[in-house]
Amino acid sequence: MLNNKEFYNKILGGWLGKCAGGILGAPIEGYKCFNDIELSDKLFETNFPNDDLDLQILWLDMVAKKGPKVRHSDFTKHWNDHVDFPWNEYGIATRNIKIGLDNPDTGKHNNNYWNESMGSPIRSEIWGMLCAGNPEKAAYYARLDSQVDHNGFSDDAEAYFSAAAAIAFTKSDTNEILRDALAYIASDSLMHDLVNKVMYWHTKFDKDIVTGKIKSVYGDADFTSAPMNIAYTILALVEAQGDFDHVIEALHYGHDSDCIVATAGALIGIIRGADEIPELWKKRIGNVLVISPEITGIDCPESISDLTEKTCQVAQMFQGEQAIVDFSSVEKFEVENHNKLALHTELTIFPSLEDQRNGVVKVVVENFETTSNNYSISLVSDYFEAQTASINGVEPGKTGTVVLALDFISTVALPNAMAFDYTLKVKQGEEEVTFNKGVPFYGQWRMFGPFIQDDQSLAPMNEQYPDHGLPSMPSATYMNHDLQKASQEYLSQDFFHQLDEKTLDAQPFEVQTITPESMSMDLSKYFYGKGERSVYLQTVVSSPSDLKKWLCFGQSNFVTVWLNGEEIFKNDHQMRRWPSTFYTELNLEEGDNLIVIRLDFINDDFVFDIGLKDHNERHPHQTQWAVDLNFSSKIMNKATVTV
Repeated sequence: MLNNKEFYNKILGGWLGKCAGGILGAPIEGYKCFNDIELSDKLFETNFPNDDLDLQILWLDMVAKKGPKVRHSDFTKHWNDHVDFPWNEYGIATRNIKIGLDNPDTGKHNNNYWNESMGSPIRSEIWGMLCAGNPEKAAYYARLDSQVDHNGFSDDAEAYFSAAAAIAFTKSDTNEILRDALAYIASDSLMHDLVNKVMYWHTKFDKDIVTGKIKSVYGDADFTSAPMNIAYTILALVEAQGDFDHVIEALHYGHDSDCIVATAGALIGIIRGADEIPELWKKRIGNVLVISPEITGIDCPESISDLTEKTCQVAQMFQGEQAIVDFSSVEKFEVENHNKLALHTELTIFPSLEDQRNGVVKVVVENFETTSNNYSISLVSDYFEAQTASINGVEPGKTGTVVLALDFISTVALPNAMAFDYTLKVKQGEEEVTFNKGVPFYGQWRMFGPFIQDDQSLAPMNEQYPDHGLPSMPSATYMNHDLQKASQEYLSQDFFHQLDEKTLDAQPFEVQTITPESMSMDLSKYFYGKGERSVYLQTVVSSPSDLKKWLCFGQSNFVTVWLNGEEIFKNDHQMRRWPSTFYTELNLEEGDNLIVIRLDFINDDFVFDIGLKDHNERHPHQTQWAVDLNFSSKIMNKATVTV
């Protein structure tokens, strides 16, 4: 069993290692190349705030105030109240939370691009420290944490590194720790296979060969993609074998450099303890704790030593029956947790107006009282039929589950906001607790087309090697392609301003209403066939005043955007589709604003990602997804527009 001094030494070692990685890696974060940087004092001259550490201090603040009985809704509430990071999966999670989702839906929904990124594996150490010696408990909290903004591999990765950190308080052999931690993730998971692969490669090949294999097998265009970076982290750890001086080697792997170095440095720091970290390193790192301004309203330690002291104090509550630390000589740390129950929801079936599909929500109640309880649950909404259900005989410390239908009412009106709201009222005895939830709503669009033209320039056959036996026939290429990016204006802006609901069906092309279920619209659902074609999308944004927003969209083809009849965007080059391939400013006027988008497909990628972001005179990467405006398929009913 560790005494308090030994425990403090390991906690301090972990935080020093984490801070070292942040300081070293932050300036070159995102460069997807290998490098060779000489270790010097100059590398430590600037100490940047880093989300790797910020979010762990956030969770430490949460458990210091609420104790170890934190559950799904505690994580999402603390995130919503105190995190203003707009980037990637963080921004998606914030949007999902504001709409009314709980984790794991906050990490899964509308998050296909970043759900397996590094944002959660980098915040694993706090749970290993609090649950020192208990890797199963550490992995449990780590999954709750990761599910706020991730899904799949990243959940496994955070659980794995949290378990490894917990084991590092009782074992010192790096390879043994890395192998033991595998017991706390599924044996058929990608994370499990990755750890075994990298450790095997390390025994067979030189480091340069292993780095090449990692890039080849796990490489990704997104520099934050977790498998690639986690593989480099495992390689750094098995290369270092507990030698803190080897931390600089992790920097040479590039990519999400601060994450790789900080995660490796933290685990080595826990293994060795602060006393065994070379004095030169401790002098370079210092004792200053720098927190990002996007983390607001929490009780933040003022230094690394203060952070260590607070971590040690809070860890008392998490030790339990499997305690490996003797806290008998230390003042007991307690919080007053007044929660009598925890509740979280998970949408097992998302309701869809377009597919005329009702939804299903699973409601889980956990009893924090000392007696068995019965719970009555009522669902109230302007959009869904009322529901009632009971959960009886929930024992202390146990959970009860009920499934409720989210059946749209027959005369449902479309919300102006970004969600179909509903309220869950949980009654136990005479006491009632209310939980406000929601189902995302992404507005509506009208799609006009597709429009297709043949490309007669492709008709002639190869004269030397004719395609067919009959010279009157066109080439095989012509038979398999149509005209790319036709110059013809199929529909004018006047057309959209003169539309009438009664004439929509009478057009010589298809007109459909689209109600997306996320910011991604797979337009191939609305037409048959493959190949080159053009479609128009039309929607209206109703603004309460003159506003500036960002319109962010992803497509691998050609896009033209008009706002109130004026062309505001047109790309002249192709890029691979991701959620923000392109963006343009929207200067919205008070009232209804007409948005028309023309998509010219020259390949078979018919998925179109689109969403609004706040502007705030900043780049869209630095602003949150907007939740105050939505898209509407209503008709503008203006006579003409001047272009």
